[in-house]
Amino acid sequence: MTAKSCARCGETFQPRPQVPNQAFCSSSDCQQARKRQWQQARLLEDPDYRENQRAAQRSWQERNPSYWRQYRAQRKRRSVPVGAAKMDVSDALPSGLYRIRKAAISTPKNGDLWIIEVAPSCRTCLSKMDV
Repeated sequence: MTAKSCARCGETFQPRPQVPNQAFCSSSDCQQARKRQWQQARLLEDPDYRENQRAAQRSWQERNPSYWRQYRAQRKRRSVPVGAAKMDVSDALPSGLYRIRKAAISTPKNGDLWIIEVAPSCRTCLSKMDV
């Protein structure tokens, strides 16, 4: 039997003789991808499978009614989610006018990340909040 290229990772593998249409290699990541692909297709095509999955989820929720409450209680809540801008930092800045300048350009590598430089423009000027 000839070697094939894995549909997920692209590595060459020798398919098993018992599975002539084998498209995924035996690595655990590729097997998980194969199973996920099969499950998604099955959910779309088979209404009985869909209903069985829903019933299993409902049954698990009935057996574990306080799971999410316990999950959240065991983990420390973060005051600011990772990657989110902290919006209450203005409390640390004195009132006045500020110049905001983009200090770094967004690139595909860092996504929409911008570094912003905040510099006082006029320390003695009143802000709209002070009037």
